[in-house]
Amino acid sequence: MRCLFLFATGWLLASPALAQSLVSKPVSHPVRAELELGGMVSSTRQIPFWLRTNQFGMVPLEGPFATLRGSLQREYRTDTTATRKNRLQWGAGVYGAVNTGKTNSFVLPEAFAKVRYGKFEVYAGRRREVVGIGDTTFSSGFVVWSGNSLPVPKVQLHTPDYIPIGGFVKKLVAFRIGYAHGWFNAPYIQGAYLHQKYIYGRFGKPHWKFKLYTGLNHQVQWGGHADYLIGTIYAVNGRLPSSFQDYLTLILARYPKDRVNNQQSSFDGENRIGNHIGSIDYALEWTGNRARFLLYYQHLYEDASGVVLLNFPDGLWGLRYRNRPRQSNPRLRLHTALVEWLPTKNQSGPIFDQTAQYQGADNYYNHGQYREGWSYFGRTIGTPFIMPRADLSETVRQSTGGGFFPNNRVNAWYLGLDGSVYGFQVQARASYSRNFGNFTRPYALPFEQFSALLTAHHSLPRLANTQIGVSVALDRGGLLSRQTGAFLSVKKNW
Repeated sequence: MRCLFLFATGWLLASPALAQSLVSKPVSHPVRAELELGGMVSSTRQIPFWLRTNQFGMVPLEGPFATLRGSLQREYRTDTTATRKNRLQWGAGVYGAVNTGKTNSFVLPEAFAKVRYGKFEVYAGRRREVVGIGDTTFSSGFVVWSGNSLPVPKVQLHTPDYIPIGGFVKKLVAFRIGYAHGWFNAPYIQGAYLHQKYIYGRFGKPHWKFKLYTGLNHQVQWGGHADYLIGTIYAVNGRLPSSFQDYLTLILARYPKDRVNNQQSSFDGENRIGNHIGSIDYALEWTGNRARFLLYYQHLYEDASGVVLLNFPDGLWGLRYRNRPRQSNPRLRLHTALVEWLPTKNQSGPIFDQTAQYQGADNYYNHGQYREGWSYFGRTIGTPFIMPRADLSETVRQSTGGGFFPNNRVNAWYLGLDGSVYGFQVQARASYSRNFGNFTRPYALPFEQFSALLTAHHSLPRLANTQIGVSVALDRGGLLSRQTGAFLSVKKNW
């Protein structure tokens, strides 16, 4: 009961950040298109880490390959004349990639339609988004929903922007909320669903220099059936609970009424129905005349022990510096600098005790019922530093056991830089991690890993709205294969 009270209180009073929309200029011509042609090569069969990470599942694990990517978007009209005439607006988008190389594939990370009325929006389909409070465009990857995997198709009702509360509060507090139902149609299990909700708030008026953000998001994998579940303690005849009553139970993360019945096993009765995961997020923003700073922490939880912070400091810590726009265009200018730290070693201790109020050995992203855990089509949904066994080097894979995510106890540092250099838009990313396996199968010695990426884009003066881009990346260490790779592309916008 104490756990349920804390969970419900956090859900009502806190608020996670679902960062999926960016502030843009007024749009009077809402239809936009993009086409990109590129090629990627690598010194080994595997593509380097930062060339394939957080790409919404578009980049194959192995290369070389050529790719053709295209998008067509109809955005809302945001110019004053349009919004005054009609508060009801619609939009849609599609974004796909054709890859040809060792294997040919067609990937559709975005295909959706949306309707907005006033402050609320409903959309259906796949949509590129991340979930959490933090730097949405330059992060190493948020702990729960990073943009590393193909998006899960869903129907969502939410508020795209903060809604300030008037009255005696005088718009000092603003909130955003969202609620979604999705279809976890991964190949290894049939009929599984996604439940997702979030609520988050901003404390401080928009023009204030200091603003505080806090929030919570909650995701659940639930339902489904698979042959590998038949004859196990995890399911009844290979099927997991999927009734409407089960749905009502998992929304509030309650224990089911019965420990065992003809629709659920003792595993569900003792551990709550479904695979629960989320983050409790905090951030402080300061806006000055010349720069903006954002300090944030995404606290990862998978069960009650995480909700009450027994696994602290596990999660994503970040500090971002961003230059304010200026009229001049100097040859050398730093736009953004970001430092992040990801510790996941605590996991509420090494011992899992089913009889205790708070169990330990959280074993992030792995799950008994869902064989591939918190992944979608073989890619990690959360931070890419916790990666599937297939991504790891042959040396690491020889250490058998540990589940689909055999290395979920990591200590990772990340640095990102973005700026302008003599007309080129340049980005640099670098990460260093120490990897310890997990509590069920620890590595004898930790594997160290360094990965880096350098990217440059330049607009072609004789071709309107056309950019050429080049990226070079490398992996050095024991966790991943030693490799160097490059990506060259030409992009045209309309």
